[in-house]
Amino acid sequence: MASTSTGDKTVNKVALCSAIFAGFAYVGYSVVRTAFCRKLGRREGEVYQDEHRLYFRRLSQTTQTDVLLGNLDMSGSGKVILRPMTVQERIRELNLQARMFTDTMLAIQATSGHSPRHVPGHRSLQCSPWSSPRILSPVDMRHILTSRSSENLLTVKCGEAVLSSPKSKKGTRRSLKSRGQSHSPESQVDSCEPELLKEKEQQLKLNLDKISLAQREIPRHDAKSLVILLQSNDAALLERTLTTISNGATIPANQVTLREVGCLLRVQRLLTHSKTSVQIAAVTALGNLSLNNDNQKELKDCIPVLYSLLLDQPSEKLTFQILLTLTNIAVLPDWHEEFCPILHHLYHLVDSGSAPVKLQALRVLVNLSCNDDMIPSLLAAHAPKKLLHLLDMSTNEDILLRVVTLLANLTQCVRKLKIDPILDLPLEDKAPSPDTMYAAIFGVSIQEKLCSKAFTLMSHHLDEDIRIMARKIVEALKP
Repeated sequence: MASTSTGDKTVNKVALCSAIFAGFAYVGYSVVRTAFCRKLGRREGEVYQDEHRLYFRRLSQTTQTDVLLGNLDMSGSGKVILRPMTVQERIRELNLQARMFTDTMLAIQATSGHSPRHVPGHRSLQCSPWSSPRILSPVDMRHILTSRSSENLLTVKCGEAVLSSPKSKKGTRRSLKSRGQSHSPESQVDSCEPELLKEKEQQLKLNLDKISLAQREIPRHDAKSLVILLQSNDAALLERTLTTISNGATIPANQVTLREVGCLLRVQRLLTHSKTSVQIAAVTALGNLSLNNDNQKELKDCIPVLYSLLLDQPSEKLTFQILLTLTNIAVLPDWHEEFCPILHHLYHLVDSGSAPVKLQALRVLVNLSCNDDMIPSLLAAHAPKKLLHLLDMSTNEDILLRVVTLLANLTQCVRKLKIDPILDLPLEDKAPSPDTMYAAIFGVSIQEKLCSKAFTLMSHHLDEDIRIMARKIVEALKP
């Protein structure tokens, strides 16, 4: 027991001595370290020896942040020297770095619209009461640098088809929808590849007969099929498709559907086809489609094309179809002024055309004469040379009715508006003075003859409508 107690006391003494010596050693080390650090801070301008080099662990990926409370100075010798900074200097440096980072992010953001956080319209780096620049984070930076797609950098055109990435087209549809815009059916049709179009043709040919035989409203997907078939290079298929559209356009609901799927533009493009049969089918389809107020608003561009075809003196069948389409377009006064360049030719067809062509030309002129604004131009144009002969009792009743209707509208409007042939007839549309329509009606030696023929028709013709119109002529021409 005694030996055990003696051993414990010895151990305790040794432990106490060790603790005392360790304490002295720690205090000495603290004093030396403090003195060394102060000395290092005071000797800022001096070059330190190798034994004074300090090694720091890298805290981030930038050398500016290797030491949070200091600045690293890299010399040519490869030594890294610690130069302590004051708190104010460090704050100033951090603010400068933050401003540089902001400017860089805004510059990248202004030139890239691919980031989902990109805010369009913010071009200024200054804040305002309504908006402020939005800075992208480093995560958004990685998105910008890796989201550029080469599919959107090049669009390859093949004929009328546009070949592009399905992904890009899907994104386009989504962006248009978000902006409240409708995706044009015409652009959907144009996006078909030639090979895909050929495959679709084979499938749609089988459905064409079913559409053409059904006397009903055409569903929207069938109408789109017809528009796709209008891209074919097969003249026989184009003619069949145009005939189907022409027959379907006799139903008002189909006129709307076909316009909405882009049919009007496709049909207008076929007016200049190399095959006459396709031209006739296109003109006929356009004439039926024009029997709609909204459709007529899109037909202004096709009128000059129809004029040029008419002035080229085509076949009688094509001439008749063009006049028929122009008659339907002239039902409404929207594009009446566009008819002024061909008024001379219309009067010429009344003189020299066959009976169907003559009748159709008169129908166009009658529709134009219902608009008071067109009367001066109609009176200034070159008159038919056989006008008086057309007022004979033996003239075909359909033709005679249109002739007396045209003359009644012209003579009554002259009296109502008190038109002066010198002041009111437009010079750009005026024929030589002896040959104008005004001179053919109100000439010194012609007015009495015209009034006499009209009186005969009013008194003896069997058709009531002809008698009514002849009476209007007599009333307008009498003193």
